[in-house]
Amino acid sequence: MQHGHHRGPRVRLLGDLEVRRHDGTLVQAHEWRTGKTMDLLRLLALEDGRPVQVDGLLEKLWPDAPRMRGLGSLRTAASEIRRVLGDPLSVRRHLDGLALPDAWVDVVELRALHSDIRQARDSLEHEVVLALARRACSLYRGPFQAHDAASLWSVEVRDELTVLHLDVLTWGAESANAAAHYREAVEMASTAVRTDPGSESAHRTLMRAYAALGEIGHALRAYESYRRFLATELGADPSVQTQDLHLRLLRSSGSS
Repeated sequence: MQHGHHRGPRVRLLGDLEVRRHDGTLVQAHEWRTGKTMDLLRLLALEDGRPVQVDGLLEKLWPDAPRMRGLGSLRTAASEIRRVLGDPLSVRRHLDGLALPDAWVDVVELRALHSDIRQARDSLEHEVVLALARRACSLYRGPFQAHDAASLWSVEVRDELTVLHLDVLTWGAESANAAAHYREAVEMASTAVRTDPGSESAHRTLMRAYAALGEIGHALRAYESYRRFLATELGADPSVQTQDLHLRLLRSSGSS
């Protein structure tokens, strides 16, 4: 996790790009002259201060340009980042790569929290899982975006972070149920099923949370929504485990 004091900028990549300089001032959108400059910052920020090889940057940002032209564009973009951040050392050359050292980055924090949540979940530390999941969810302002949104690298990053967010929501909701924080479990699981309507574990967690609150009707509707999604999109049925939960809820509804 990103412990300690960070002397560099604060970079938020989840949702709209948001950058604060080391003095706390917010970089305005018009200060970024090109989308490629913003994407270079994104690529460097994703690596938590580790150098990114020049050839990899050229392949991602200027794949069709002759090498010398691409190198010139890369130098210009790196200089633009330094200018915007007001720090000539904000982007540093390291052998055959570039790095953005000393920055706090929300994606790096999310990845670290995801790892910590997994460990706490394996140890059945439900209150710890829930506390960490709350922090992780506060970071997720929206999907990762890039200027070149259709590029392979940006799609891969967006998909990776969507999966991490879904894990955090589902694990947080499961632990909220286990710790009897049922309303919070509903909130997290509901967000999870909106994020991925095909997530069976999220739907089961949502059903259990509603049932614990005595809201059996909501639990049954959650099942029906999931069943319809599977039938329409995949031509499949819920698992036996989910169907058994549904039957128990029906019996509970009939006996109440």
